Amino acid sequence: MAAVLTLCRYGTLASFSTLIIVVTVQVLGRVPGFPSPAWTEEVARFALVYLVAFSCGIAVLRGELVNVDLFVAPLPAKARRIVDRVVDVVVLAFSVVIIPGACSYVEGSIGERARSLDFPMVAIYVVTLIIPVSLAFFSAARLLGFAQSAPAGHGEMV
Repeated sequence: MAAVLTLCRYGTLASFSTLIIVVTVQVLGRVPGFPSPAWTEEVARFALVYLVAFSCGIAVLRGELVNVDLFVAPLPAKARRIVDRVVDVVVLAFSVVIIPGACSYVEGSIGERARSLDFPMVAIYVVTLIIPVSLAFFSAARLLGFAQSAPAGHGEMV
């Protein structure tokens, strides 16, 4: 469990860092004399997709991915726990159901290449498999009692 969580954290950090660097290059490319390569558009999209893939499982583990506060907040603590478990079961079931389709999608992308990078697209399309596997894994972890709290100070301020 800890290894997968660490992998997702580092993946999120790497994806976000890549996105920041590439977007910075794009913004600087608007300055006369500073080049902005065409491949930065694709890399920015890929980094954003990987950011979602690596962070969605962490959000599930913290109970932050699927939550309707207007419905859940007024409930008593016991009812909130029940609703949270129902949501975990629904996310787990949905994720498990779409994993075979995600595998087929990844298999179908073998041989495709990104246009501006000449990079194998299977490395990008594998995200469609990472997301449901991550959601299933962390939903199961929550159901088994490994849920985590959001960091202190996290949340909206009114």
